[in-house]
Amino acid sequence: MKLEEITNPELKNYINLVYMQGENNNQEAILKLEQEIKDYILENPLIISVEDSKPVKIPYGNHDEYVVPVFTDNREYTLGMQYFSLNVMDENKEYIIEKLDYFKNLKDDPKFLGYLVNISSVSYIINTSLL
Repeated sequence: MKLEEITNPELKNYINLVYMQGENNNQEAILKLEQEIKDYILENPLIISVEDSKPVKIPYGNHDEYVVPVFTDNREYTLGMQYFSLNVMDENKEYIIEKLDYFKNLKDDPKFLGYLVNISSVSYIINTSLL
């Protein structure tokens, strides 16, 4: 599968809807959308940022906790790499196109907080409860 073939407009829409429902304090709708996200990511590949065939880990929070950046499409990946270059994080970064269960062992790591979707735009963390 080529980078240009990856599009995930549904996931982007779900993320936007979660933010909208968050502004309305509609927890019931957020839970329903999170289930939609969980179902979606089980079936659809995303672009996962890797270095030396391992997921890129971005420090987040305390105690060596981290997130792994993923991207919904080519445009978001390009913007993410620009973000990485601004923060001198772009060296040796590559990508793979896989479903998020590709790195199954991440979920078992207590320091792994989730996948950070589209780091340079409206980003969203797919936390481990959705994996």
